[in-house]
Amino acid sequence: MARKSMTETTADVTVATTEVATADINAVGNEKVTKGKTVKAEKVVPLSDSDEIEVTALIPNVSYKDSRSGDIYEWDEVGHVEYMTFETLKNMWRNHKGYFKNMCLKPNDERVIEKFGLRKTFENYEYLMDKKNYTSKNITNVCNAISETPNGMKFAICSKIKSMVQNKEVTDASVIKSLEKFLNIELFAFL
Repeated sequence: MARKSMTETTADVTVATTEVATADINAVGNEKVTKGKTVKAEKVVPLSDSDEIEVTALIPNVSYKDSRSGDIYEWDEVGHVEYMTFETLKNMWRNHKGYFKNMCLKPNDERVIEKFGLRKTFENYEYLMDKKNYTSKNITNVCNAISETPNGMKFAICSKIKSMVQNKEVTDASVIKSLEKFLNIELFAFL
């Protein structure tokens, strides 16, 4: 009977471990297992200049003329959507960052938001537009977040807050009173 050397035994164990690990990853599918945590692996399709990106107005009456193509884009009201190529968005970003940094417009594509480094800007916007955040325990955080927004965006935030009060989505009197004092606007009239 032939005896196996230590090197051969180690190689057999390594192969077996590799096969088990491969089997586990294959069984999970598109998920990646790292240090006991399962992370969903997503394929990110790179942007090409011809990709059409949906761009939404966050404030009313916004317009943009692309200097390269001569195309004119207009957003009449909050929520109005126009489609722009990624190339046009890159030109806009290069020459007029204020459209995005001042939250006049929002590209509705996470890849564009990441590429332009706007994640924190739009997370703050989403936070302020969510009625669940307008509670008496959280009103200080909301007021601080409002104070950090650009002046042009404060108009849209005030409109949203008025709408939430009018639609009885925000009804806590202490929250309404705090917002009135902080924003210097009348909200109880909308109840």
